[in-house]
Amino acid sequence: MTTAELSKTRQAKKEAILKTATQVFSEEGFLNVNMQRIINACGISRGGIYLYFQSVDELFIEVIRSRSVRQFDLIRQELKDKPDFDKVLTDYLTDHKKRLLGLSQGKPSLLRAMYEYSFTHNTEADRRLKQKQVNATRATVQSLLNLGAEQGKLASDQVRLLAEELMLLIEGMNVLALTGELQEIQIDRQFQQFERQFDLIN
Repeated sequence: MTTAELSKTRQAKKEAILKTATQVFSEEGFLNVNMQRIINACGISRGGIYLYFQSVDELFIEVIRSRSVRQFDLIRQELKDKPDFDKVLTDYLTDHKKRLLGLSQGKPSLLRAMYEYSFTHNTEADRRLKQKQVNATRATVQSLLNLGAEQGKLASDQVRLLAEELMLLIEGMNVLALTGELQEIQIDRQFQQFERQFDLIN
């Protein structure tokens, strides 16, 4: 096997581990998962997984990092051809609504694991990781709203403020959804109120 083939095989194995670990963390949270649980789910040897990840923390960080990169890349690709802002925003909010309803109904989600990790890890490296996640989310939301500014749907000097508002709005509903108390009508009201601001701006 050539070096290139070996590298490709290793990358494929690493991605398979990450995919399985994502499912495990989504179903069981962070605190309930250990390396043996991941090993069992992946169906590989202990030595096999330690070639790639030395701890649950290291594995979880890579799961979150990969997820953030993938989400930002998807949004960036979608916005590349300058689609209609109204449709993009509607689709974005609809996707969040589906996710929030699923979360409220107890469906698998990485969110609980992310909160558990955040509450139990407070080193400087952990704080940098959390800030990177916030920055990645902000960049995603701002790139979407910048499209609206380019199409004259909102003022460019409002992008940063509206991005922050939407982030906080969704984060608040995330917390409520985890309690199982978030209802569909509440999501609709909050998103409608957010979208109504564009009418006021115009």
